[in-house]
Amino acid sequence: MARTGLEGVKSVATALIQAERYGTPLGQALRVMSQENRDIRMNMAEKKAAALPPQLTVPMIVFFLPVLFVVILGPAVIRLLGLD
Repeated sequence: MARTGLEGVKSVATALIQAERYGTPLGQALRVMSQENRDIRMNMAEKKAAALPPQLTVPMIVFFLPVLFVVILGPAVIRLLGLD
């Protein structure tokens, strides 16, 4: 518990100690803790996913839009210049 410094490991050790001390069902405590850990990980993943669109805006503008304009306007420019 002290070596890892992880909150999940600390909570599992605490649950084991409390289950032994108070005689509560260990399986139920571990199920509740595992659900809480899943919820925490899901919330962290949702936060990262929510932060992604603003981070992708500049690369999309810099790399994707110029290529899109070339593909869309390229044939018109070729026709106007009389290169066809």
